[in-house]
Formats: sequence, structure tokens, C-alpha cells
Amino acid sequence: MYAMKPILEPDVLDLLNNGRFDGEMEGYILSDGGDLFGWSLFRIDGDVTTMLDILPPNEMFMDGLIRASVAYGEARGATKFTFNKDNEHFMKYKRIFFDEEGDVISNDKLFTPCEGE
Repeated sequence: MYAMKPILEPDVLDLLNNGRFDGEMEGYILSDGGDLFGWSLFRIDGDVTTMLDILPPNEMFMDGLIRASVAYGEARGATKFTFNKDNEHFMKYKRIFFDEEGDVISNDKLFTPCEGE
């Protein structure tokens, strides 16, 4: 069984960041309880969650890592999110799901359920 959990250890965040991003950040890990399969790094700045980096084990887990990260930001007051444009995973995701949106996207666009008939 896979689990996604917030990264609560500053040393783990530092290890995954590897000096690439400045300032405070948050993260999620994806594991099976023993092995680390994927992770995300993000920053909450006021009302915006900035997705900094992501390493999904495959495309199936990417949406879940993004949603968990944005939801974490929303629980702390962020109402919008944006992606690091230098990350190819994020840019592909944005093209597929948010191509018509600007750089900063309302959380409602990610969490609003589909309307049924």
C-alpha cells in the first residue's frame, strides 16, 4: 500500500532540495512504508502555493502529489497555486490540465468536482 505524507524533518527537505531552492519549503513523500518512490517540494507564500519540484515514480502518481501539496497549502491559507516553469513534469501537467489558465491558478480549478447530469 502506498502512502503520501508531509515531510516533517528539515534534514529530509534539505536532502531533497540539495541547495536548489532558497527559503523555507514544505514537501510530501510517496512511499510503500519502506522505500521512497516519489516526492514533491513546494513553498507557501501568502495565498499562493508554489510547486518547486516533483519526482513522481510515474505519471499516475503525479496528480496525487500535486493535489496533496496544494491541499496542504490551502489548509494554511493559500487559495492559489503555481508551478516552477523550469520543471518539465509541471509544464506537461499544466499543458494537459490548465492550458488555458495563467501562471497563477485558483485552487478551485484543481478541487472543483465534475458536474454530473
